[in-house]
Amino acid sequence: MTMILTDRETSHVSGTHNGLMGKVKGFLSRSRAERQLHQLDDRLLADIGVTRGDISARVWG
Repeated sequence: MTMILTDRETSHVSGTHNGLMGKVKGFLSRSRAERQLHQLDDRLLADIGVTRGDISARVWG
């Protein structure tokens, strides 16, 4: 049994993070990253080598 520690709660999951919980956490993490990148101005995006049109492709693969 694996113990997962998060900011808000502690839960026990059997097996690895490859199950449904892992997919949900991955989706939430990528969604948050995409939202945060969209909040940056174009100059900051250019500094990290990303255009506004590339954000989704970079985040989701």
